[in-house]
Amino acid sequence: MPANGPTPDHEIQTFINEYAELAAPREEALGKAYWNLATTGTEESQAALVEAGLAYNEVFSDPDDFETLRRWHGEREGHGDALTRQVTVLYKTFAASQGDRETLERTQALEAQASSVYSNHRAEVDGEKIGSNRVRDILRSSTDEALRRKAWASSKTVGREVSETVRELARLRNKIAQEQGYRDHHHRSLDLQEIDPGELEGIMSALKEATDKPFGELKARVDEHLLKKFGVAEVMPWHLSDPFFQDAKLEIGEAFGYGGGLDGAFAGKDIEALTKKTYDNLGLEVRGVMKVSDLYEREGKDQHAFCLHVGRKPPYDVRVLANVRDDHYWADTMLHEFGHAVYDKHHDPFLPYFLRSVAHTNTTEAIALMMGSLADDPTWLTEIAGIPEGKTDGAWRMNRLDKLTFVRWALVMYRFEQELYRDPDRDDLNDVWWNLVEELQLVKKPEGRDEPDWAAKIHVATAPVYYHNYVLGELIATQLRAYIESSVTHAPFFREGPGEMAGRYLVEAVFGPGARDSWREAVERATGEPLKPERFVASLLP
Repeated sequence: MPANGPTPDHEIQTFINEYAELAAPREEALGKAYWNLATTGTEESQAALVEAGLAYNEVFSDPDDFETLRRWHGEREGHGDALTRQVTVLYKTFAASQGDRETLERTQALEAQASSVYSNHRAEVDGEKIGSNRVRDILRSSTDEALRRKAWASSKTVGREVSETVRELARLRNKIAQEQGYRDHHHRSLDLQEIDPGELEGIMSALKEATDKPFGELKARVDEHLLKKFGVAEVMPWHLSDPFFQDAKLEIGEAFGYGGGLDGAFAGKDIEALTKKTYDNLGLEVRGVMKVSDLYEREGKDQHAFCLHVGRKPPYDVRVLANVRDDHYWADTMLHEFGHAVYDKHHDPFLPYFLRSVAHTNTTEAIALMMGSLADDPTWLTEIAGIPEGKTDGAWRMNRLDKLTFVRWALVMYRFEQELYRDPDRDDLNDVWWNLVEELQLVKKPEGRDEPDWAAKIHVATAPVYYHNYVLGELIATQLRAYIESSVTHAPFFREGPGEMAGRYLVEAVFGPGARDSWREAVERATGEPLKPERFVASLLP
């Protein structure tokens, strides 16, 4: 064989296997460190996460091996075999870990610091420290104008604590990106996620254009209802039930007569049991995940929810963090997070190490979003949650209108992060944020407000350039459910009986293959056709 010919497959596989052995224990340690910080919020766990993150990144830092992978990646372009996919995944992993050690270490430390602040911060209202669930309770149930305003404003105060940290993180991320030839971190991040910036821009712009008119009509209807409900002359952010207006089920339900958001319908319900029943119907066991999860709120614990896959060694260690209460929000959230969990739990254990993962962030979000939406499905509500039919009227239409609301919120996040990474030092970021909120969400900025409200959203600091994956996940979820119910179950995919066919299909077509294919190929394999955004848009409209 000529000396300059293609590298033999066995040589490449040996190289990859050696890196798998190096990465495995450090990846597992990193997952455990992240879990410890999220569940305790202590300074010790923060330091441990930094140490674990640096140790993991160090595995993929060798510039010579990176260049070797770059060469193989080019050599094998267009090949569709599993070895080529391993090369691509490892190449992207290496690319994410390149950069000078000092910058990478500083970034890791600031991310852990920010995560700790979000975990430990509590809003303060009239001298009382309150968590996110309590803020949500006030915005959903209180008619006290002054209390609502205080709760809303206090929920944003974490932004003051982390805004400079977020700016510094953006500078550091940009520094790494520009050293690698990218315009900024936003473009680098999309490239590492195997998403073409131009293609994504086209999808997001098309979604904005398609939703401008229907969202304007929806917001006008909601505002008309809120003006009467609160007896005010103008609707302000604290009149909405969610601090960011990313969830509007309550006001949509009230304004359109769709059961007032269904919150009251879950009072006294066992959310864990409903989650188990749903996944039992699919033949997907979740009790083992629940056993090692942390599902209820307490001091020092992360107030949000997530699913974590700790390492890649079978049997898989999958955990969910939540702060469950017996309401509609947490019914949706538990179904969502355990959607991530069953995906992580069912990767084929015989896959090569670096392919024992989801095809893409947007594909696992698709499963989670498809499952979370069941909390608005009239059939699920009656057959599984035991809620009388009279209380579920219009629930699915409410869900679609809420998805419309979410798209507009996601556009704010997408556009804001573009601007943040274009220039992290600009002194008008507060105005940039509110200009987008007013334009895209039609929410009025309080007069004279000049606060870093953009930094109150945890994703900006700890999960940057992520929100587009929720949008792509919604597109995929719509297409996937339609395919399963038309071609596999011929019935609601979660119903007892047919649900087992749906579960088997998901394991075989989505979960099992892991990262064997690119996300576009995974979508086409699971749904029989390429991604078609117009399906999702059509589902939002009357």
